[in-house]
Amino acid sequence: MQFAYFNLMSMNHQGETPAEVLANTVRQVRLAEELGFDATWFAEHHFSNASICASPLLMAMHCAAVTSRILLGPAVVVLPLHHPLRVAQEVAMLDQISGGRVLLGFGPGHQPHEFRSLQVPLESRYARLLEGWDIVEQALTTGRVHHLGEHYRIEDTPVAARTLSGRMPPMYVATATPAVLARGVRAGATPMISQGYRTGTQALPMRQAMLDAWRGVGGAEPLPLGIQRYLFVTEDAAEARQAAEGLLALARNTVALRAALPARDGVHLRAVPFQGEPTVEWLLEHGLIGAPGKIAEQLAGDMRLLRPTHYSLYMGFTGLAGAAVERSLTRFGREVLPLLRRAAEAEALAA
Repeated sequence: MQFAYFNLMSMNHQGETPAEVLANTVRQVRLAEELGFDATWFAEHHFSNASICASPLLMAMHCAAVTSRILLGPAVVVLPLHHPLRVAQEVAMLDQISGGRVLLGFGPGHQPHEFRSLQVPLESRYARLLEGWDIVEQALTTGRVHHLGEHYRIEDTPVAARTLSGRMPPMYVATATPAVLARGVRAGATPMISQGYRTGTQALPMRQAMLDAWRGVGGAEPLPLGIQRYLFVTEDAAEARQAAEGLLALARNTVALRAALPARDGVHLRAVPFQGEPTVEWLLEHGLIGAPGKIAEQLAGDMRLLRPTHYSLYMGFTGLAGAAVERSLTRFGREVLPLLRRAAEAEALAA
């Protein structure tokens, strides 16, 4: 079981600046390493306050210079939005400079406005992802690329830098689309799902759907599974309520970004309610918001039910100041993470 700290890098209120968000992220990554997290992830999104990180590889490169142990990865590179030969070279640079501390997540993307603004046809995203993946793998494992495909035509080209191991980094994939999932099976990748604010019971159908898709493309069992989860550790009632309000805003933004033209004021998304959304009171009761004991008990129960091999945990959705997020991160690392590691070891022994 790996535990990772996820960085979406949102501007959660009008007064927040990109420089503040980035500085907070670097501090939190360094703190996550000190607290014993195995890995840290950096999101990629464009053209809204939902995330100011247009280049997760660039952010990982910076954090590689201020850390020494923690694994670093993009979650995910939206590969259809980039030339894969460029991605391959940047992954190689990150691997070389970090001493091989790279995880690599690929995804097709899902926000139509990003594709429109970057002039990439949305309907080509899966084909571009598959071609791009082949190109990146050629570059990193052989040092040469020759690819004559539908979307990319690359004559025989040498690549100076490869990974230190000569192999692909550990791979993660953020889609259950059969063709891409089958490519993930061949690569030994871990599929990712976003549990978000859902309870373990509510997330069980998501796990089953991924398991069915995994079996359908010949994936070996037990299913490797990464889960994205939102949580905030606090015993302050006002902080907890603001965290729940921030979590509801995050859920609304996630739904809003599925629209062809999301409602925005400048870069700031308008929080539009959606059918079936949770209430703040429901999130306070059932979400992973509260004291360390509550968080540990709920997560341990989810681990037994959903059997993930990798947890990606996000705490920066609240709109609270960076110091409050760091308090949550510290309490999780000191009071919750050791309990979860023991629970994971006990489950492994029982299996």
